[in-house]
Amino acid sequence: MRTSKPKANDLYQSASHIPTAQRALTLEQIRQRAHDIYVTRGGTEGMTLNDWLQAEQELKHEINQH
Repeated sequence: MRTSKPKANDLYQSASHIPTAQRALTLEQIRQRAHDIYVTRGGTEGMTLNDWLQAEQELKHEINQH
């Protein structure tokens, strides 16, 4: 049995518990900040996940401060 695709309103309702500012954060913003962190620390390989998590945390903090 195939399930139908969720409707836009269903997706909105499922995310309604997330503050508006956090929903505004995009993957592209996180990707760019993670790249900036990578470059700042000299481009050392092997810390991609740490860079991503740090970028996500910094951006969420910045958004919540406004």
